Amino acid sequence: MQAFINFEMDSTGEQVKFIDSRYYTRDSEHWYPGITTILSVLSKGKQYESWLKANGFNADLIAQKAMEQGSRVHEAIQMLLEGQEVKFGTLETGAYYSREEWTIISRFIDFYTEFKPENIAIEKVLVSDILKFGSQLDYVCMIDGKRWIIDHKTGSIYDTAYIQISAYVYLWNEFFPKEPIECAGILHLDSMHRGRDKTRKFMQGEGWKLIPVEDIEKNWSDFQHLQAIWERQNPDYKPFLVKFPASYRIINNI
Repeated sequence: MQAFINFEMDSTGEQVKFIDSRYYTRDSEHWYPGITTILSVLSKGKQYESWLKANGFNADLIAQKAMEQGSRVHEAIQMLLEGQEVKFGTLETGAYYSREEWTIISRFIDFYTEFKPENIAIEKVLVSDILKFGSQLDYVCMIDGKRWIIDHKTGSIYDTAYIQISAYVYLWNEFFPKEPIECAGILHLDSMHRGRDKTRKFMQGEGWKLIPVEDIEKNWSDFQHLQAIWERQNPDYKPFLVKFPASYRIINNI
């Protein structure tokens, strides 16, 4: 199974092929879009559109920085869940994470130590020939006897996040029908919450909250409509392929 392929090198080692990372495959022949790619047909809403207008040319730079921060935090969370140590930095190299990133990572530690989830799957890649999409699932775990699927979010929460995790549920349940998802949630690591819920009805802490996602079937139905629109707009979708030589050399004639 392949997913998020960055490049391949041919058997001669003389050519590199870069493949579009938005697509997933099980056999290098049948390619399917990722869930977030399908959701790109849906606007993130008026709040996001207003943000784009307010930031103008800077919007792309801000969005890129947020994406890079999210990737670094996701990588750190994966390492932590796999039992590895994550360091802020070293005396030799200095800080590796920014202050904001380390704050977000600390919020995840707070969630994990307080509610003690039992790991089932971490960054699990699944590709379905039936559902015709693939994805990399952040986290599946047991909390208080319930099987949860959790998506980590480090920025704003848009409506697409609820649709996205509902698609995760159906993808997981196809592959693991005897271990179906019982609860779904978005672990928002940049929330306005300022501490524990004393009733323990909600899982939250300083700057974070696990937001339960309900109406899974309704969200799944909406996803299917969006998938139909995406496929209509991309009838012959295939990964974008670019080929380059695997090495370069400039001979200085001076």
